[in-house]
Amino acid sequence: MVSQTKINVERKRKIRRKKRRLKFLRLLVVMVIFGLIMTAVGWVCQQAYNWAYKTYAVYAEIYDDYRQRRELRAASFDPRFDGYTNILFVGLDTGAEGMGQQADNMFLLSFRHEDGAVRIVNIPRFTLTEIPGIQGTQRLNSAYPYGGINLLEQSVEKLLNVTVHHNVVIDTEALRELVDVIGGIDVYVETNMDYDDPEEDLHIHIPKGYQHMDGDTAQKYLRYASDDLGAYGRGKRQQSFIKAVYNRMLQPDMVTKLPQLTDVWQRRVHTTIEVFDAGHFASLVSKLANVQPELKLLPGGWDQYGSWVSNPQDVQNMMNELFPQPEEQEENKGFFDFF
Repeated sequence: MVSQTKINVERKRKIRRKKRRLKFLRLLVVMVIFGLIMTAVGWVCQQAYNWAYKTYAVYAEIYDDYRQRRELRAASFDPRFDGYTNILFVGLDTGAEGMGQQADNMFLLSFRHEDGAVRIVNIPRFTLTEIPGIQGTQRLNSAYPYGGINLLEQSVEKLLNVTVHHNVVIDTEALRELVDVIGGIDVYVETNMDYDDPEEDLHIHIPKGYQHMDGDTAQKYLRYASDDLGAYGRGKRQQSFIKAVYNRMLQPDMVTKLPQLTDVWQRRVHTTIEVFDAGHFASLVSKLANVQPELKLLPGGWDQYGSWVSNPQDVQNMMNELFPQPEEQEENKGFFDFF
């Protein structure tokens, strides 16, 4: 007969064996779950790596193409202007029937890298000049229908003896959208503006005095050229418009409008400025002070045919004043040093 003590010992052994099996089973389950988790993490990491590698390869190729374009473009840059970023802005008209769009407004916007100073040179569209590849003296705005923005840019560089680092081409519709996005601009109108052209469906009626202009009014203000000053007065209004936009862009609430501005810019504006240039322009904008830009009108006068005739020596004197070339300027940062 088995003693009770032996039975109790055997029972305890069975309980201990059962507990050991349960512990082993729990450990096995934990190890399986851990293994599955690690496998999943490894798979996710591998996929993330593959995605990152492919994405990097794509963007590396895009950036490499960008660098090649920039280097090719920079090959013609005059080192005298390495301390500046010069942008040619061109406004296109709506285009007459049977003809393409014409260059209606032109100005050179220049940022000085050292202190963020801004200078603007307004260029009358009817300025007589030499256009590369075209025989004889022509009006500057003729360069656009002859060879697009590239030929117009070359013509401006030759006229001003300056390097143009970027160009921006905008039409009246895009201008209207951009002004509306920034909430309009405040401009003093020096005389009553009344003009009607049924053929072009252009009707301008803007009273004298301070006006808060929306996009439609602003583009009409720029296009008006029927006062006694003619195109000269038009150029002065363009300067007032540029100053008003500049002042508006410096307001704190413009930060909230950047997404809309970016959208319109990408859809409606043609430019050599690319997304990879953002760092460069962010550096320039960070230096901008709340000071008025220096505005200049291309020196010259009107001839009997309504063309603007510039004086080469006066133009050179103006450019020497805007772009002084001291010896220490060689130490200034070049255009690509901002990236």
